[in-house]
Amino acid sequence: MTSAPNKRLRILVLWGAAMSENHNYLNDLLLGNPDHDFELVSGDRSRSRSPHAASWGRLLSLRRRLVRGEFDLVLSSSIQNTAWPRPKRFATCLAQALRFFTYKHRMLDSYWAPWLLAGLKGRVPFGVIDFLDTSYVLPKDYPLLKAATIYFKLNLYFWPRRSLMPLETLYSVRRVTPLVPKLHPLTHGVAHHSIPATSRPMRERDIDLCFTGSIVPVRSKGDVNPYPDLTLNSVRREIYERCLKLKDRYNVYCYNGIVPHEEYLDLLQRSKLMVCTESFGCETFRLYEAAAAGAVPLVNWPYAQNYMQLEPDLHAIYFSLIGTDFENTVARALADPAKLAEISERTRAFTIEHKKRQRVGEMVIRETLRLHAEAGL
Repeated sequence: MTSAPNKRLRILVLWGAAMSENHNYLNDLLLGNPDHDFELVSGDRSRSRSPHAASWGRLLSLRRRLVRGEFDLVLSSSIQNTAWPRPKRFATCLAQALRFFTYKHRMLDSYWAPWLLAGLKGRVPFGVIDFLDTSYVLPKDYPLLKAATIYFKLNLYFWPRRSLMPLETLYSVRRVTPLVPKLHPLTHGVAHHSIPATSRPMRERDIDLCFTGSIVPVRSKGDVNPYPDLTLNSVRREIYERCLKLKDRYNVYCYNGIVPHEEYLDLLQRSKLMVCTESFGCETFRLYEAAAAGAVPLVNWPYAQNYMQLEPDLHAIYFSLIGTDFENTVARALADPAKLAEISERTRAFTIEHKKRQRVGEMVIRETLRLHAEAGL
């Protein structure tokens, strides 16, 4: 089943219940799009019953509706809860299966996507949105990968097969390698509310080099970082220390911690170069927040790809961690204010044009339908 480009699509979305940021991403990516009709299945983690939860009766109803052709497209996030967590031992899997098939069954959400589509012979296009920072497709998502028309992966390795190597170890190379063509790069993108209405001209910015982020957990009462032990990053720490050494040559702002939101927005407007080192994955939220504000992202060379990445010297400035390349790159960039101004204007325009999350969601829908049509299904 394919759809005309201007047709109002009926889209079933199965989305894992988790932190609010995951649902903010979903709202920006898909649900906020007024051009299509979305029905959401999402696990229930609250004491009150969620209207979107995957109850047994609702799952059976959705299965019948898919068979009748009531949906033009199915989209799913990666699996957050699975009843059979391979490669755990049998006793552990059995205990977890008992929990999730009884009193926790409403939390399985996207786990049911392959079952809902089973036996439909590819009649309904199916796209998977794996926005986890890991560059690997995890074993629990193997059923999604098998069932998918296309599998969108954040931080996908430049050689995509590498992202499937853990699955090759578990399921065999012969079974997994044919699935590589399904992989497609994804992006965090930027929320519309994180794009300022205007950008301060480069000549009016007074901070040459800006660095913010947790290096060593503050562990104080006023620390706004909710995950201090998870944000330790040797790459970030090394660049932080090297930025401190540049204070005698440039106007450098370095802060060990998460800056309050209003102050952070002001820093983006005041900074010429904004350090955006890799975090849990190559791509960070800061990368596009800086670009949207006209601060030129200063990024270490990535090990993985994302959808429509910022190009070197057009939208961002990249540096190597080897030797003194970081210091040399900063010196070259600040010595050419005209080029910095050009990059600032281009990166802001590029981000607004291509990296808004709703635009990314439109790409997900478009590419899933296109590949389904090309397969002749």
